[in-house]
Amino acid sequence: MGLQDEEMLGSRSGEPEEEEEEEEEAELVDPLTTIREQCEQTEKCVKAREKLELCDARVSARSRTQEECTEELFDFLHARDHCVAHKLFKNLK
Repeated sequence: MGLQDEEMLGSRSGEPEEEEEEEEEAELVDPLTTIREQCEQTEKCVKAREKLELCDARVSARSRTQEECTEELFDFLHARDHCVAHKLFKNLK
């Protein structure tokens, strides 16, 4: 058996393993994403999102405005991240 034969055999046997690894990786779920979704359902985050959406609707309705919704966005992100911070590390291995 030559080097070329071994490479061919190695590439054939390596293909199914790669497919199995890809399938396993596809099943993994990032715990951060899951926890963020859960935290967005809390009362504090829902209220912050409502304020952000109201601001966005107000800004979108105007053709000329210098108003931005940065403060509302930061308030929402702060509320969500505060909730996430208390839950995330419990789920990590």
